[in-house]
Amino acid sequence: MTALRQSVSTFERWFRDDALALWRAQGYDAKRGGFYECLDFTGAPVTGRPRRVRVQARQIHTFSQAALRGWGADYEALAAAGFDYFLTKACPDEGARGCVHHLSDDGTVLDDRRDLYDQAFALLACASRWQAAQDTRALALAERIIAFLNHELASPHGGWLESDQRETPRRQNPHMHLLEAFMALYRATGDSAYGDYAAQVYALFETVFFDQRDGVLREFFDQDFALSTDKGDLIEPGHMMEWVWLLGHYDALFATDSTAQMTRLYSRAEEIGLDSAGFLRDTVRLGKESLPGPRRLWPQTEYIKAAITLARRGDKAMAARAGALIDMLFKSYLAQDVAGLWCDQFDANGAALARDVPASILYHLFEAVGDAASFENAERERS
Repeated sequence: MTALRQSVSTFERWFRDDALALWRAQGYDAKRGGFYECLDFTGAPVTGRPRRVRVQARQIHTFSQAALRGWGADYEALAAAGFDYFLTKACPDEGARGCVHHLSDDGTVLDDRRDLYDQAFALLACASRWQAAQDTRALALAERIIAFLNHELASPHGGWLESDQRETPRRQNPHMHLLEAFMALYRATGDSAYGDYAAQVYALFETVFFDQRDGVLREFFDQDFALSTDKGDLIEPGHMMEWVWLLGHYDALFATDSTAQMTRLYSRAEEIGLDSAGFLRDTVRLGKESLPGPRRLWPQTEYIKAAITLARRGDKAMAARAGALIDMLFKSYLAQDVAGLWCDQFDANGAALARDVPASILYHLFEAVGDAASFENAERERS
């Protein structure tokens, strides 16, 4: 067994047997419906927190995909229940204006803002519900969300506004996840209209988000997509790695070639983002001396996915890198007393900062596990 194969096998087994099983048992509110926002470090649900609607959508997506892979006998039923809750509680008027922002534990709307980031994950959940169960409500909701985006949030300067409150700065982040969702809808349905929306976001990456001169991903913008004067130098290396993964999928779907951008983003993210322990920091300021800063778990999962993406293009060193990164997770973020939990953030000295275990990270872990397992299975078949 190769080193990568062993690392991926350990990662997949932990995710299937420990993480998914725990979050299935403890992460869903069987009495009131919906997924909890977080667990504590004993694995018990934390209540009294606003439930982010994007987290509901992420959990629906994750358990739908887990069911498709045959990773749990009742995951389809859980995803279906979660989607019923989502439609009933988070999408007033059948989603005519998309989904709301926050719910209470009892399903009451706490914040009815229509946030672009939330809509992206609602679309991703719709793609997975259609793929897993051919639920016609999912495609109907997706069409209503897209119509809402185009009617109320479309910007004359390209892309979509942050929300119906029109906050600034505008961010690349929700657009990145819209690309993910549009590609998922295209794969699930074959409908070229979703491919066209994906192409719109890809064009924004090429013309706005990717800074070719500095080789970085720009995050924050004014309403006209000019670089934000206040936050324009803030860079998130994890998002740079995430775009490597997305560009790989875009190339596979639409026969484009983003190799130059992918390799540049990957190398620059390592150059500016790595700390002394070999993990990616949350943020850095371009052009300024980077002081040691905190690091969350999700940038590391995106790092793994980016390495796997480049390994698919024949870079054997990237396969080894992905295996090493997986091993590092088990010595840090995933080294918890209760199997299936994680520490979400450490400080610059490696001390734990997290006080609970956010459900939002299950999605990131799933994508990393799924991508690594898919790559390793393909490699095994070729050998």
